Amino acid sequence: LCALTILLSAAGCGGAADAAPGFTAEDLYLTIGEEQYRCRDDITAVTARLGETYEYAEGRSCDYDGLDKTYLYDVAEFYTWPLAEGDIVNEIYTESPEAATSRGIRVGAAKAEVLAAYGEGGEDTGWQLIYRLDDSPSLSFDLEDDKVTAICLTLAPL
Repeated sequence: LCALTILLSAAGCGGAADAAPGFTAEDLYLTIGEEQYRCRDDITAVTARLGETYEYAEGRSCDYDGLDKTYLYDVAEFYTWPLAEGDIVNEIYTESPEAATSRGIRVGAAKAEVLAAYGEGGEDTGWQLIYRLDDSPSLSFDLEDDKVTAICLTLAPL
């Protein structure tokens, strides 16, 4: 019985706590206030939550029929694609420390904090850390002097 207890205790000492952190689909959102925002959200849901106080721009879409639209809030920028089911968010960009990733990373965080939160599995260009799932979607951190200056969630064209 003692040997079994020791064996089970030792098995519990490894596991998830020792596993290196990694970027997963569960990490693909930004929290602003109490709300989570994701790529593929309908932009009408975003504007309903954040309000109508945004700057707006539009231009002919290169990938889809219709107009790509941009909604610029103080806390984040939302870029959309015109799809048959409505305009969906394809990119969220922020330079605001009010927005946080799923693991609590904000603008102003150190590069070391990003690596501790998401692991070494991302692409490091020297000025940007990029974490991808099958090339899309991605979460990227712009860096200057090893500090996060911007955070971006992006989709590749559907």
